Amino acid sequence: MTVADVPTLSYDPFTTNDPDERYAQYRELRAAGPVVHLSYVGVYATGRYDEVKAALGEHDTFISGEGVGFNDIANDVVRGSTLGSDSPEHEVLRGVVATGLQPRAMRARHDEIAEIARGVVGTALARGDVDGVAHLAQAMPTAVVPDILGLPDRHRDELITWAKGGTDLLGPVNERTPRNAELSGCISQFAVELVEGREFAPGSLGDQVLSAADRGEIAPEKCVILMNDYLGPSMETTATAIGHLLVLFAQHPEQWEALRAQPGLVGSAINEVLRFQSPVRGFTRVARRDTALGGILIPAGARLWTVVASANRDERHWNNPDVFDFRRNPIDHLAFGYGSHGCAGQGVARLEMHALIHALLDSVERFELTAAPVVAPNSMLNTWDSVPLRLVPRGE
Repeated sequence: MTVADVPTLSYDPFTTNDPDERYAQYRELRAAGPVVHLSYVGVYATGRYDEVKAALGEHDTFISGEGVGFNDIANDVVRGSTLGSDSPEHEVLRGVVATGLQPRAMRARHDEIAEIARGVVGTALARGDVDGVAHLAQAMPTAVVPDILGLPDRHRDELITWAKGGTDLLGPVNERTPRNAELSGCISQFAVELVEGREFAPGSLGDQVLSAADRGEIAPEKCVILMNDYLGPSMETTATAIGHLLVLFAQHPEQWEALRAQPGLVGSAINEVLRFQSPVRGFTRVARRDTALGGILIPAGARLWTVVASANRDERHWNNPDVFDFRRNPIDHLAFGYGSHGCAGQGVARLEMHALIHALLDSVERFELTAAPVVAPNSMLNTWDSVPLRLVPRGE
């Protein structure tokens, strides 16, 4: 096989949080080659769809057990979790995590989650002018996920803040790192309290994790690690996606009107939101051996950033990728990852978003931005800090 020299880019991809500036960087990344070396942060990166999907699918070559972030602090935190483990440990842990997230279990919660969504939307409508992040995007998973996990009442409103800090911690060390480490520690301490006190509701996902340890399927010390897996990603990424949904339909009122006329396309709309504004930029992997990706040699031990947010806008794979169109239905988007490390909780996230959109379709004529949305500083998430929004009820 002929292996080409790796192109090099010298910019720092973590100096901006602005989504438009990041997408401009992704275009430069894709144009430079199938794989590039980002000299400023010292990692390889791939932003093209085919190469990102291939790397994520080759889990025995591009491994997660050395951590999936950009610094040793974060990689030590996630090592041994479902996010930061390899075969055969990963399959065992994922099996425990996924047991309570199977489609049948989630379908049984359909009516309950739909009722929660109607309540969230009703409360927001009563306000009129809202922060779309606090009153809708975060309110929905905060009302759903803790009960699925079987959590007690305390700290529920803090979980998303803690989780965002934990995800941001995965980026290169910066001025936010000490605070992010503190926030990540809050999740870990809460997980310790929950496991040691066996505080989960009977039959909940948390209770199932403890039962797996009682049966000897996993080591007892893995319970805290698995609860960290649940408590973080299960909430912040869904809230981020809902925030983008609100902004996109506020910016494209004609598409909201069209979706109201075609509610059967809600699933398509969800896929397009996730493709167009991927909540997570992408995690890293480590090459287990010398390997070629897209004709570029990646040496053993090198860290590779799989930039799914770029892949989901790759013009080689999508027609008019920088155009938002809820009818597109990009079922092969990579926002939930791909392969053995694909998001185990995506069924819950889809169910939440599906229920919330239907509740909004039933009650909201249109969304109006009352000020510019404010970007949240985060190295790994593409997310909003606030979305000033007016909800116009149907019939007005």
